[in-house]
Amino acid sequence: MTKKSTITLSNGTKVELSGNYDFKASYLAWKDKCESISNERILSVGKKTPKPANLYLQLEDHVTDNFVRPNSPNKGKNRGAFKLLKSINDSMTKKGIYTDKDLLEIKGYIRRIKFFSKNNTYNPQNITFTRPKAFTGKGKDIEITDSEQVTIYGHYADDYFKAKYGGKKAPNSWYSSSKNTSKPPLYQALFGGGNLINRNKGLLSVLLEAEAQLQNMKISHLSFQPARIGRLAKIPSLRKFVLSLLRNKDYFRNGVPRYTKIISDLETPKFVVGGEQNSDGVSESANMGLLPTEIETFSFQKLTPTTVGTLLATVAGKKVYPLKFGGYLNIRGKTTVPEKPEVKKSWIEQLWRD
Repeated sequence: MTKKSTITLSNGTKVELSGNYDFKASYLAWKDKCESISNERILSVGKKTPKPANLYLQLEDHVTDNFVRPNSPNKGKNRGAFKLLKSINDSMTKKGIYTDKDLLEIKGYIRRIKFFSKNNTYNPQNITFTRPKAFTGKGKDIEITDSEQVTIYGHYADDYFKAKYGGKKAPNSWYSSSKNTSKPPLYQALFGGGNLINRNKGLLSVLLEAEAQLQNMKISHLSFQPARIGRLAKIPSLRKFVLSLLRNKDYFRNGVPRYTKIISDLETPKFVVGGEQNSDGVSESANMGLLPTEIETFSFQKLTPTTVGTLLATVAGKKVYPLKFGGYLNIRGKTTVPEKPEVKKSWIEQLWRD
């Protein structure tokens, strides 16, 4: 059975969706998990400069000027993960329904995060630390047996750190002597894997899930207050319904639409959209922009006499529109009712009047 859900936007528009649309829940679960992992747990508290309190906040501040290490090559704020997190968080927590433009943004986020996984200094796997090549003992009794400096990637808390400072040692997978092989906490938050993030789902997996769901999303029904309703007048299902109104004398009084009755009957049915071009017109009339999928059916809400008058006049298609049951369509400012020709009186009527 196809999964269905309804999203109600801030303006009252209701969007009925067919298919999975739970990537936002996945994102919130990912964020909650990152926020639950303290700086103590990831061995990143900071003594001279206190580090942010949890993994999410540390990812947010990844390679910013405030928390960059003195000899780090990442001095700017142009490419750090923190540049993405606010935009991603706003997208996941503030958007109701996603447009084509929003889908392109999601794809852009994916490209940016994939950039971090490449062999470059912005990859958390390649955060560098140095230490002596060999040592014996621990604490005050530690002895450096080979002072050549070697590079450790990913996390500083290796066996040398534990021996010298008496602190906790990080899991072996958090650091490595080779590039692109360690899985420190920041890397796990972005790409999953390791021992910290639930079901090995990192932020990249969440965004890929969002992309797939948006591309496969189907809008089975859209209920909205229309703007630019005239654009919808060519949709066959709606046009047929409006023409049936124009043929029914019960909806008019001396050619003037009985708006209350028409609004009630126009807001009841669901109209078949029928094709991509019509779907684009419906989404724009709903002030939603272009959507990544076609709309199957739509209905109206909060119609006004002005909107209905525009729709009737557009479907009528003539400034002077004779009604089948007599008279002319009379919509102020949109149609014209011909003046009745003056009836000339006979010479006898004129003499009688004189």
